[in-house]
Amino acid sequence: MRDPARHTRGRGRTATIVAGAAMALALVVAGCADLPEGIDGDLTADWNGFEEPTPFMPVGDVCHEEGYRPVTGIAHWDPVDCDELHLIETVHVGIFPDEPAEQDSPPAVDSEAHRAAYRVCEANAEEYLGEDFRYGRLWLGVALPSQEAWDGGARWFRCDLTELDSVTGEPVLREGSLSGQLADEDSDLRLGCFQVAVDDDGVVSERTPVSCDEPHQAEFVGVWRAPDGPYPDADAGGDAVEAVYDGCRSEIAAYTDVPDDDDVRFRVGAIADWMSPQDWQAGDRGFRCYLWVTDRELEESLEGAGPDELPVRTE
Repeated sequence: MRDPARHTRGRGRTATIVAGAAMALALVVAGCADLPEGIDGDLTADWNGFEEPTPFMPVGDVCHEEGYRPVTGIAHWDPVDCDELHLIETVHVGIFPDEPAEQDSPPAVDSEAHRAAYRVCEANAEEYLGEDFRYGRLWLGVALPSQEAWDGGARWFRCDLTELDSVTGEPVLREGSLSGQLADEDSDLRLGCFQVAVDDDGVVSERTPVSCDEPHQAEFVGVWRAPDGPYPDADAGGDAVEAVYDGCRSEIAAYTDVPDDDDVRFRVGAIADWMSPQDWQAGDRGFRCYLWVTDRELEESLEGAGPDELPVRTE
């Protein structure tokens, strides 16, 4: 059985609260009659409502401690000053155009829309660096928003660069922005001359970068761009692989100023760097090309050397 006194006290408190609320309402209503000039007392008529939420949008010209992510977003957006140690530098942020932007999901890595985004990233990276990124120990990746972010309206793609410890090596932490770095001919990022080691089968097993005035056998000459098509598997050989070497021989001819004909193969050897199948899917079509002298050691660059320095070999 409840204590009557306790019950009575409870009702008294309730009555007091209700009376207080009524008095407060009366004061508010009474106060409305005496509002200052210019205030009408309507608490909602002038509200514009909440603005539509806008999806997260990254920006370029920033650096990141974390390594490359093919799918990224606000959860991983923690840029640092490029003078601090970092792995990735975002050099551009683009927007997918109408047709891919109208799709229900971000473009697949092997889609034409993704390859088009890669080409946009290539062009902007070249402008940012001062040269094609492949002229240096660099790698370029395209990062997309997640499915959830896409559902929320995100339509951007990020262009991310990272420095490698070798042409086909691993990402390294660096300090300082990459902006303009390949415009400097003396940049230690730029590819130049190499000492070459081969295995018992005569296949290049190692390349060590050296100054071009030191003994060397190979020199970077440029980039040959392959047309779209199936990935040219170097291990499988075939016409597609031979087309890569033909393309590199044309780069060698232009670099050394010799005729671009069938005799280039008898003047000097060629080395080509293959991108991974994943990078080919993403849109990379650029092969790094090197001349390779096997009958002597060089102690200077062969740029513009001409036919006298690279005669047609008959043996």
